[in-house]
Amino acid sequence: MRRPVRIALLATAGLAVLGYGSAVATLMWLQGRLIYPLERIRDLAPNPAADHLDRITLSSADGLPLVVRYHACPRPEGQTVVLFHGNGEDLTQRVHVAHDLIAAGHGVVLAEYRGYGGNPGKPHEAGLYADGRAVLEFAFRQTSRVVLHGYSLGSGVAVQLATEFPIAALVLEAPFTCMADVACTRFPYVPVRWLLRDRYDNLSKIGAVRAPVLIYGGRADGVIPARQFAQLFAAVRAPRRLVIIDEANHVDVWTKGGSTHVLAFLDALDMHLSTA
Repeated sequence: MRRPVRIALLATAGLAVLGYGSAVATLMWLQGRLIYPLERIRDLAPNPAADHLDRITLSSADGLPLVVRYHACPRPEGQTVVLFHGNGEDLTQRVHVAHDLIAAGHGVVLAEYRGYGGNPGKPHEAGLYADGRAVLEFAFRQTSRVVLHGYSLGSGVAVQLATEFPIAALVLEAPFTCMADVACTRFPYVPVRWLLRDRYDNLSKIGAVRAPVLIYGGRADGVIPARQFAQLFAAVRAPRRLVIIDEANHVDVWTKGGSTHVLAFLDALDMHLSTA
């Protein structure tokens, strides 16, 4: 091979390596914005229906004030469902779920995270766990029957807390196995498993959950493949149920039939707890 050709090939290879390294460095720097897209959320119009629920200010263990929404269960022996929302929304985007639960006779806490919904702070994995603990401590002051419902990113918070608190049940909507698995589907040629700071490793934790578990999601989910729902289900060691809704995607599972399955699950749980 002639020297000029060899030099040109080496230069091209060097530029490719440099470009790849720059792309990896950029993703590493931006991973917080990719997991927690706060700029996009600030442009969302809050759902005014959230104002029908009581506004409660809690405090995280590290001193951050957290504004959440609450509706008390009308029955002293009833269940209160804590809703943990996804990464691309605030708590007001889950109000339709809250109102369906309230109409069915359940109490609801719409949880919120640091950095979201006007709350101070910067979101990160340990911080969201701390926020969730503050919400659960509040919920358990109201009732002993607390159900966790985690949607998408919220599944990571819900699974962690389900290993720490004596909850009545765990419901996961469109959950992932771990954040690295989700990232790998979006960036297949990047070593995301080495780079991710916030991991939310549901698959390694869910086997420690002792409460009944319902997992549901859409077969047409383009964000989290449905096979991850099945992988999580297989790792559950408690009483469990898996529901895959054929026509649902990542954002419409509740309205495409998920609500029916969740409410039936809660009714069965209520009967079991009442006769136990």
